[in-house]
Amino acid sequence: MPNQNHVHGILLLGGSGSRLRPAYTGNKHLIPIGGRPMAEYGLELLRRCDIETITAVVTPEDATYFQRLFVNVAPRLSITYVVQPRPLGTADALQRCADSVEQPFVATLWGDNLFEVTPRSTVHRFVADPAPCMITVAESTAPHHFSVAAVHDGRVTDIIDKPAEPTANTVCAGLMLFDSETLFRSVSAVRPNARGEREAMDIVRGFMRTGQLTFDRLCGRWFDAAVSPAFLREAELFALRRGFNHSVPEQQETPSWTSPTRPRRFGSTSTQPGVVS
Repeated sequence: MPNQNHVHGILLLGGSGSRLRPAYTGNKHLIPIGGRPMAEYGLELLRRCDIETITAVVTPEDATYFQRLFVNVAPRLSITYVVQPRPLGTADALQRCADSVEQPFVATLWGDNLFEVTPRSTVHRFVADPAPCMITVAESTAPHHFSVAAVHDGRVTDIIDKPAEPTANTVCAGLMLFDSETLFRSVSAVRPNARGEREAMDIVRGFMRTGQLTFDRLCGRWFDAAVSPAFLREAELFALRRGFNHSVPEQQETPSWTSPTRPRRFGSTSTQPGVVS
């Protein structure tokens, strides 16, 4: 069994949750789901993947709250807090973590992503056979909300952000694994987009183009709870019925879905994809 102490977790907890307004305001990761702040699930997931050193990227106004929350729910974890003063994108957030990471591998997790089954086996596989980058993917009934991944012959051949007309229903989930040295060398080269933000998915696409990207499919249900109030309500109902971060033996693993309804069928992934947003 690989030693997961070689992996440093980065939990991304910025963002105002603008897509949830006016129903909700403030930091989206503090919204309660199943009676617990959303951010607790991400911290629990990393811990159940045997990741014991974690950096939480937070906003200035919420830093103290997250510190108090996490010291109560996980007092034995080693957590460093990095403040991102403005919403400058996920690549900017990762670059700010470089000085706090000493392990050879990094697991990055978006704090508004919730997993029925803890992807512990995914982390094990990455450590046992590392690559510059491994993404996790799931199937979605609403892929236009996410980064859609085209997969051919066991390889990711394209990643399109929020395409207007998706050609596949395989989407990038909120857990990614990196070789630390390669990640922090690459992140500084990411350029700002039209909104002035530097996004981590541009790093992933760079690894894809050079043939250095691998992927693993999640088992169980996966939610991006902050997409809309409807997605948040669905995550809340699932939390009350089933809950998150369960351990499941590999022989019982099942496909991943972001909705209980049957996924729509799409055309061939060789069709011309949508425009990157």
